[in-house]
Amino acid sequence: MKKFFVVPALVLGFVFSVANVTAKENSNNLVEAVIVQDEYIEVAIENLPQPILDAVASDFAGAVISSAAAKEDASEFKLMLAKEDGEVVEVYADADGNWITKE
Repeated sequence: MKKFFVVPALVLGFVFSVANVTAKENSNNLVEAVIVQDEYIEVAIENLPQPILDAVASDFAGAVISSAAAKEDASEFKLMLAKEDGEVVEVYADADGNWITKE
C-alpha cells in the first residue's frame, strides 16, 4: 500500500522539477532591446554654421534662436526658436541649412 502512495509522489516531484528547469531555461533566452537615442551637445549660437543662420532668417523671419545643440559629428542641429508671437518651436537642420522633419 505504501508503494501506491510513494510512486505517484515521486512522479509528481519529477514532473514539477522538470517544469521548473524548463522555466529557468526559457527565462535565460530573453531578448534585450537596445534603444538608440539621439544625443545632442549644447552649442553656442554664435558657433552655428552660417547656412543654418541664413535658413532661420529666411524661413522663420523675426524668430530668435534661444538655444542650439548638435550631434557629436555636427551633422545635425537642434534649434529652439522663439517666434515673435511668443511661440517656441523646436526645429532640426543639417549643417547645410536644410530642414529635417522628425516624427
